[in-house]
Formats: sequence, structure tokens, C-alpha cells
Amino acid sequence: MVNNLANGVNISTVKSKDELPNSIIVTQVPEEVFTSPESKENFCQLFTQIEENIHFDFLKSFRRVRVIFSTPESATAAKLIVQGFSFHGHEMKAFLAQRVILRRSSSLLSPPPLEKQFLISPPCSPPLGWSQTKEMAPVICNFDLMARLASFALEDKYEVHNGDESTPAIVVHPCETPLDAPSSIEMPRTPRPSSPPTPP
Repeated sequence: MVNNLANGVNISTVKSKDELPNSIIVTQVPEEVFTSPESKENFCQLFTQIEENIHFDFLKSFRRVRVIFSTPESATAAKLIVQGFSFHGHEMKAFLAQRVILRRSSSLLSPPPLEKQFLISPPCSPPLGWSQTKEMAPVICNFDLMARLASFALEDKYEVHNGDESTPAIVVHPCETPLDAPSSIEMPRTPRPSSPPTPP
């Protein structure tokens, strides 16, 4: 498409048929088309009589439908049929839309398979020859840890670090609370100071 300037007006000149629009947008579509399967089928038959292999995009929020054809001639014929056509008591309007190319298959990269991937984050600047490695799956239930916690009692001492010739051992002993110890410490009460006398 080439833009030419004639008498101060910008005019677009189409140099190829492939630049012509091949889709239309129908406005003021009745609500029944989006809610009733029968009305939707009757609406689609208005366009399938022009061309069978077409694509519909139903935009319920805007009460619009985009119809994509394979050729610009079919899109122009559909626009002439729908423009001012009364469907379920609603006069519809149509206008040509931007050309849409439907791709049946894509050559783009596809996302990885849907599985949990426990990946290690790569460094900021991966060195030459760096490859992605996977972490091990998280441990849902550690039976060894559960067994140690079950055997641990508050009355027993717990050795945090085993000592050797150069370092001492670290052993945690539970605190012994005497039976006659008060449950709470009573704080002495301070009397409130007296108020100053009120002047006569």
C-alpha cells in the first residue's frame, strides 16, 4: 500500500490484492446471538452461504462479531448483505476490518511441557560451556527427621555439637523449674499521687 498526496489529501493506493481487507466487523448484533445456539447458527448461515470455510470471533461485551474470509471479494459481498439487514428486530451494520491471516501451524518456539521444573537459577553472565542443571525434588516427608523429633523429650539433654581435642562440646540442658516457684511475679503497686487542692 502506497500513500500519495493529491490536492493536499492523503490517498492510499493499493498495489496488490493481498493488501485488501478480508474480514468484516458486524455491529449492533442482537443479544440472542451470544446466548441462544439456534440464533447463533442462523446468524452464521448469513455468511456461510457466501463461503463455507470462514472464522467467527464473537465479542459479546461489545455486541460485535468479526467474520474472517479467505478472499477480499467474499468480505465485500458479506458487507453489502449485512449492511442495514434486520436480524431479530435489530438493524445491523458492517465495516471492513484490517486484513487477518489465519495460521494453522506456527513455527515459533513452543513452551516447555507442563511439569514441575526445579531449575537452578543461571548466573548473571553464564560462562562458556555452562549448562542448565536440575535440582532434586523437594522432600515432602523426611521420616528420619520425624523419628528424631518424636524421640526427643524436653527432659533430656541435647548435644548440638560433638567436641574433640580442639573444640568443646555444646550440650543444651533443659531448665529445671522448682515446684514451689510462683507462676507469675507480682509487681509492687505504686499509690497514685494526690490531686492538688481546688482553689476557692
